[in-house]
Amino acid sequence: MSQDKIAFNKTSLTKQVLDSIVEQLSYHVGEQLAVEFYPEQPTNYRLNHANGALLVNYGKSDYGRREDVRAVIKERTSVFTITVISRNLHDKYGAVPLVDWVIAMLSGFTASHCDKPFAPIDDYFVQHQSGLWFYAVDISTQAVHVQTKQIHEI
Repeated sequence: MSQDKIAFNKTSLTKQVLDSIVEQLSYHVGEQLAVEFYPEQPTNYRLNHANGALLVNYGKSDYGRREDVRAVIKERTSVFTITVISRNLHDKYGAVPLVDWVIAMLSGFTASHCDKPFAPIDDYFVQHQSGLWFYAVDISTQAVHVQTKQIHEI
């Protein structure tokens, strides 16, 4: 392989963070709720669990100011969204208590490959459709991005 090309990294750090969030939530909810990755075809999603579901998705990343060094090393703040789906609004497994529960279970949790624990950004009502309540919780964490392409001497 040419030195100019970047080797394909088969391990996505973002995917590993998503896996960590799913594991953390699954550990705490057990069989009480479904914990899944956000579906690739959301319009075809069907809630099959009696109580509700937590769907985990990657939202975006922002990168800090670039420092003047030979390599690209930047702070990366990533946002993940947990969509809460519930058949009720206020009961034990209602959307409103589940929003608070998600915030409590993820606040202070440090996922693999992250430098700082998760902190909530916001939570909000998404929609009420076909008897289901949809809310979302946005959480963020930080890691350091380090370039993967080798630096060549000039």
